[in-house]
Amino acid sequence: MLKVIRQVIYVSIILFALYLAIKVKIYYSGYWPEEIRIKSVSLTRADSIILQTDSTLIPVNYKGCIDFRYVDQDHRKDLFINYILPAIVITRERLMDDFHHVEYIEERINQRKSISGIDSLFLASMKVKYETDSLVELRKRIYPHPVSLALTQAILESGWGTSNIFRNGNNLFGIMSFSSEDSRSVIQYTEGDEEQYLRTYNTMNESVEHYFLLVSTVSSYKRFRQKRWEGRASNQLLRYLSRYHDRSQQYAGMAQSIIATNNLKKYDNITIDARYRQKYSLLSFLMKY
Repeated sequence: MLKVIRQVIYVSIILFALYLAIKVKIYYSGYWPEEIRIKSVSLTRADSIILQTDSTLIPVNYKGCIDFRYVDQDHRKDLFINYILPAIVITRERLMDDFHHVEYIEERINQRKSISGIDSLFLASMKVKYETDSLVELRKRIYPHPVSLALTQAILESGWGTSNIFRNGNNLFGIMSFSSEDSRSVIQYTEGDEEQYLRTYNTMNESVEHYFLLVSTVSSYKRFRQKRWEGRASNQLLRYLSRYHDRSQQYAGMAQSIIATNNLKKYDNITIDARYRQKYSLLSFLMKY
């Protein structure tokens, strides 16, 4: 009887060791994205907005909204920047994680190593999303531009949060709609003009994500994507956004003025507070999977 028990124990140990070895191999043969723990804040008044620093950011998802038209003008700009900054930084951090994920897969391909099923699915979805089969081009399209440029365009297009389409449709960047299948709102700038449509979004985060995707896929921004890949600063990149706005020359001048006047470039090196970042360890992977 004891002999049978010992054999069962030995077999169990061997099976567990095999199981553990397989799990460890899976862990080290795949890319594990970093998770961002986002703090939820109910926005009932202006002082509910968390004031951020220019070095580390507390990732926040604001529930509810305030009307920036009625916020004191002496504080409106700072409050609006702090309100939209988390959505922009969180989106950029996730894009950079996707970028590093593609780099990881490309390196394994170049080294003729196997790619996990999860990584294969991820790569396939990225190729569809960014409309390219080239890994080199994919990295260029995912790679995001500086925070200061996104902030500047959000400020200009939403009128510091006072525009109707931002207040009622979360459209932070004045993105137009050309399909009846979009969630959108009709506008008419001047009586007698043709009706035009602007996209509407369920959340501000959704608006930011679509904005980055738009400039990463539309052919009009090909030169812009090349220049941001080369590491150009926000004020240099503005000249390659001529197709973003009808009054391109005035637009670039206004944008450069906003960047300088509000010192927005100080946010270009901002990172998520380490307390809100989580990377899968081997232990957490084994416990979860």
